[in-house]
Amino acid sequence: MVFGFFKKLIKYYIDKLVSWMRMQKFNLELDNDIKKYHEELDKKIEKPKIVETGKFGEDGWSISIGDIDDKDTKN
Repeated sequence: MVFGFFKKLIKYYIDKLVSWMRMQKFNLELDNDIKKYHEELDKKIEKPKIVETGKFGEDGWSISIGDIDDKDTKN
């Protein structure tokens, strides 16, 4: 009778350990997938070019962000 109790107790804790290890594996795989996704996203996105002409507050000062090719932005 005592042996059956210990057997069930050991089985219970082994099951808990296995389920915890599965969750840890899942979390690790999920973190790796998210990291890969962010790395691919960073490669695809081009950083905007920021061009500042003149000094702030002076006449003719302007700032351009990105590849803007409008007539209004050219000096």
